[in-house]
Amino acid sequence: MKTQYIVAGVILVALLLSYFLRRAEPSHEQEPIKIDKTARSKSPVNATPDYPVPFGYKCQWLAIKTTDTQAVIEAMQLQELELANWSTGIDAAHEGCYFVSPPVHGWTLVVNALMPDLSGVEMPSPLTVIDKLSSQFGEAYYFGTHRVVDYHAWAKSMNGKVVRANAYLGEAIIDQGEISQEERYLHMIFTGLDVEEPHLPSEEDVLLIAKEWTVDPQMEEGEYEAGTGFVGRLK
Repeated sequence: MKTQYIVAGVILVALLLSYFLRRAEPSHEQEPIKIDKTARSKSPVNATPDYPVPFGYKCQWLAIKTTDTQAVIEAMQLQELELANWSTGIDAAHEGCYFVSPPVHGWTLVVNALMPDLSGVEMPSPLTVIDKLSSQFGEAYYFGTHRVVDYHAWAKSMNGKVVRANAYLGEAIIDQGEISQEERYLHMIFTGLDVEEPHLPSEEDVLLIAKEWTVDPQMEEGEYEAGTGFVGRLK
């Protein structure tokens, strides 16, 4: 009888040890995105999937070469997450939320009309953000335009380093890196104001270079799938 108790005790200890060892093993699976059910955007968001909607005017956005929405959210360190389709997500983006789109032709877009721009007034700088993102995903881009203040900007980062950045706010404020082949093709070689017929950037230039480098923000070309993204705020 004592032998049976001893054997049973040994088996029980072995089972408990196996259970706790399994729990202690690190998991290599991504944890699911946590939705904050208490979060509320100024405009109500809708999680019903819809097709991409055009945007870009009076707006700012990032384009990241990945279809891993969750990885982008984690890299951006967003919180207060809510499911949002394209139409309500873009509306929230114009109120200062970050809208992380579902994948579009191999890209993930992060839209926020009120994010810090390249004027250097607010932080983090978009150049810092895309450097961080491109170090993880290989390619990341920033675009911004607002006709009222005459702000137009675009930047490209590869493998953690900005290779091209141009920004105009009434005058050139950034001109970094070599002019890209796409800019030359689009005749985006600009002058200052000190010439007889100045050639200055416009919001249309920003949309055109975004289309050449990444995804057409006006969503006019190609086929698109209905989907749902997320809105959130920086930590």
